[in-house]
Amino acid sequence: MGRWLSRFLLFVGLLLFSGLFWWLPEALVGPALALTHARPVRPDYYIDRLRLTAMNRYGRPRFILTAARLVHFPRSKRTLLIKPHLIQFGNRATTTTTATRGFVSQHGHTLTMRGRVRVFRGATARIGTTTVRTHVLTIHLNS
Repeated sequence: MGRWLSRFLLFVGLLLFSGLFWWLPEALVGPALALTHARPVRPDYYIDRLRLTAMNRYGRPRFILTAARLVHFPRSKRTLLIKPHLIQFGNRATTTTTATRGFVSQHGHTLTMRGRVRVFRGATARIGTTTVRTHVLTIHLNS
């Protein structure tokens, strides 16, 4: 009888602790958000298979930005890109940049790519093809 009782009490104790650890974060997050007037960090929208084409003043594509997913966070006003792929059309060569993820600035002028960034520039009359690999790259899109 003592063995059955100890196993039962152990089971009840584990059940109470698991319920407490499930309930405690829920009970503390709500009042903490109310006291600080903070909103939870949740995206307000997302776009799957994004494709954005920016034109120059002559109506030709300046750059094409694609991504597997775009997620916008209203609190920080940042935009996260999953697997971004940027093609920039220059006067002499086309530059292609890929990364694991990217962040667009609040006004959309700067794109920061992170994680396995690869930049490939096509050949020009003076210089051959160029490939650069890095972990972080910041691109100014308004120039």
